[in-house]
This record gives sequence, structure tokens and C-alpha cells, in this order.
Amino acid sequence: MKEKLYNFATLWLTLSVIFFIIEYVTDWLEVVTLGGLVAGSFIEGFIVNLGLGLMWKVVGKEMRTASIATFFQPTSELAKALIIVAAFTWEGAMILSHVMPGYTLHTYLPHVVFLLMIYPALAISLDIIARQHTEDQL
Repeated sequence: MKEKLYNFATLWLTLSVIFFIIEYVTDWLEVVTLGGLVAGSFIEGFIVNLGLGLMWKVVGKEMRTASIATFFQPTSELAKALIIVAAFTWEGAMILSHVMPGYTLHTYLPHVVFLLMIYPALAISLDIIARQHTEDQL
């Protein structure tokens, strides 16, 4: 149980930092203050982490035991996984732009590609690596 909580917290922090760096370097998400961007990044990381938890409940049993190399082979399970995490990523960005003061979400093509394809694939990859690391230690 301790390893699962550690993985959850580590993945939350990692996803939040990645989101923060991308949004800070680009002008895709306009934020008034740096503190607001930090807070929003942690909210987005948490929402994506919840999406990863749901993803593992939806995908088939063979996908739960797959390695990172076999997970990203084109299958319907991969499509389900990416759609679920992408939906949580997009909804998290929309929540931030509607709830947080000073947030303006720009829907440029590179930002949409990042939110719907790159960030979810990266989140799934990091989660698989964390799960494999935990299984190796047990």
C-alpha cells in the first residue's frame, strides 16, 4: 500500500512539473501569475492521475501486465487508454480555464496535440514504468 501511495504522489508531482514546464515555456495557456500556474499545474496533474486510475479499471487484463514496449502496440485497448487519459487531460485544462482566475486557454494546434496525444501518452508511459518498478521490488 505504501508503494502505491508513493507512486501516486510521485506521478502526480512529475505530471504537474511537466505540465508546468510546457505551459511556462509556451504561450498556449495564458496565466496572470506564476503562483496560479503552479496551482493549476498541480490540479491538472491530479486530474490526469485520476484518469490513469480509471484507465487501469477499463483496459483488459492483458494490458495491465504488459510492458511498456508491448503496451504501445496498436490495439483497441491502447485506443481506449489514450482516449480516457486524453479526456481527463482536456477536461482538466478546461476546468482550469473556467475556474482559476486569470487563465486563458488558447487552442492552437500544437497545444491541442500536446493535450490530447503527447501528454496522455507520456502519462501512461510514466505510470507503466512506475508500476513495473514497484513489481520488480516486490
